[in-house]
Formats: sequence, C-alpha cells, structure tokens
Amino acid sequence: MAHPLRTVSPAALRVLMAAGCLATLTACGGEEEAPAVSSASTSTPVPRPPTPSDSLCPRDGLWRACHLEDRINKAGMGIKVMDTVSVPYFTERGTRYRIGKTAKLVAFYFADSAAGATATAALHRQRLTPGGDTLGAWPSAPYETIRSANLIAVLFEVNSTQAERVRLAITAGAPQPYVEQAQTLPPAVAK
Repeated sequence: MAHPLRTVSPAALRVLMAAGCLATLTACGGEEEAPAVSSASTSTPVPRPPTPSDSLCPRDGLWRACHLEDRINKAGMGIKVMDTVSVPYFTERGTRYRIGKTAKLVAFYFADSAAGATATAALHRQRLTPGGDTLGAWPSAPYETIRSANLIAVLFEVNSTQAERVRLAITAGAPQPYVEQAQTLPPAVAK
C-alpha cells in the first residue's frame, strides 16, 4: 500500500497545509499578533520619581518632597502633587498635595528647623495666621498644622482619621541617615 501523502499532489498538499494553519490560528484566538519581545539592552529605562534611597533624595535628617510623599504613601494614603502656593507669611512657596479623594495638604520645606521656627514665630500656632486673623491667605480654615524638623504641613478638608494618619507619618521624624555599622551594646552584668 502506498503512503497517503505520497499520492497527494503538491498543490493539494499546499491547500491542506493552509487549512491546518487556518485552523491553528482560529483555535489560538484569531489574527492577533504576539507582543514584540525586546531585549533589556535595547529598551530605554522608564523614569521614576526619586525615592528615599536615591541620591537625589538624601537621608540627612531634613524633609524633602520625596520623603513626605513616600511616607504618606506607606501610610496607606495616595498623595498627588497639585500645584504650589504662595502665602504672604512665608518666603518659601508651599507644595499643595491631594491626599485620597478630598483631603489637601500644603507642605513648606525650610532650610532647617530654625528657619521654620523663625518664619512661624509671629503666627497662630495651629492656623498659621497672624494674631486675630482666623482665615488669612488660606483657601479655607486649616484643620491642623504639623511640624517636624524643617517641614511645616498644613491640613485642609480632612477627616479625623486622615489627619491622624498624616500626623503619625510626619511626627515619626525626618528620615535619618542609614547607619552602616550595627550598634554594640555594653556587656550585660548579672546581679
């Protein structure tokens, strides 16, 4: 008995192969192309914002925007930069953030904690307004003011839970430098 493929003409063989390819394409989801695979050496890196481990965001005991944003995100609340604001009480411009869906935070980063204390010395401690002024240049009445090292953060339109989470994230302290060596403890003395 002759082999069945040997008796098929080349034209019929091409038709059978085309039908098999068509059946395979149909079974595998149609005519969609597979995504192109690129090698790591030819692709360009995706830029990302500085994080506390980057040299652009050094851990030197001072607050920077990257530290604050990282700390709020790690506290489980999304934070997004909206714009900058200018308040006549400060020479530095503040960065306005949206936290979650409605809460707002304005952060002022000073050169050091003494500069922040000097800038706020004549202002009401909680509202950051001149004496007798309850609203001042703020868009609405501040809910709370949080101070930590060179950072002064003013919260607006927050609920008490959001305020507590932001307060705890900031008052944990400014990011400190990494300690390369483990601390050695004095030997224990049994009594």
